[in-house]
Amino acid sequence: MTSTLRRLLLLGTLIGLPTGSVSLAAAPAAPTASQTVAEKSAEARARTLLKEFYAVKLGNIWAAFTPEVKAQWGTLDGFTQYRQTGVEQFGAEQELVGEKTFVRGNVTYYVRSATFVKVPEIVWAVAFGFDQLGRISEFGITLEHDRSTDQVAMSAP
Repeated sequence: MTSTLRRLLLLGTLIGLPTGSVSLAAAPAAPTASQTVAEKSAEARARTLLKEFYAVKLGNIWAAFTPEVKAQWGTLDGFTQYRQTGVEQFGAEQELVGEKTFVRGNVTYYVRSATFVKVPEIVWAVAFGFDQLGRISEFGITLEHDRSTDQVAMSAP
């Protein structure tokens, strides 16, 4: 099993946790009392990096990747091409479905579930895993939910 496949399987397992529903227009959810300092820090940092990722400004995120994560993408040019393809195929974020942070082992995760303008029925999960040095040791985007098969989405008006 390749490291990329292992990471995608891990990501799929991690995003299986329930998410709440949040409007994109709403302010980000306030940290809960149970959120650790590491989770609060990961959430703030990931939100900043994600804004840059969405704007295809990838220098800071690339610099934060561990060598193992960089190896998944090959080069900054390869990572940039991946992101540009995502913009072309899916467009801008349309709806923030939910956010969550949690710690597993020595990694603090931030997962953002959202839909995008060109394919609004698909919920994608973007996950950042930060190691204890603050580097991005896990990064991935995976399908979280396809709303097009929901009975509500399929019912006649």
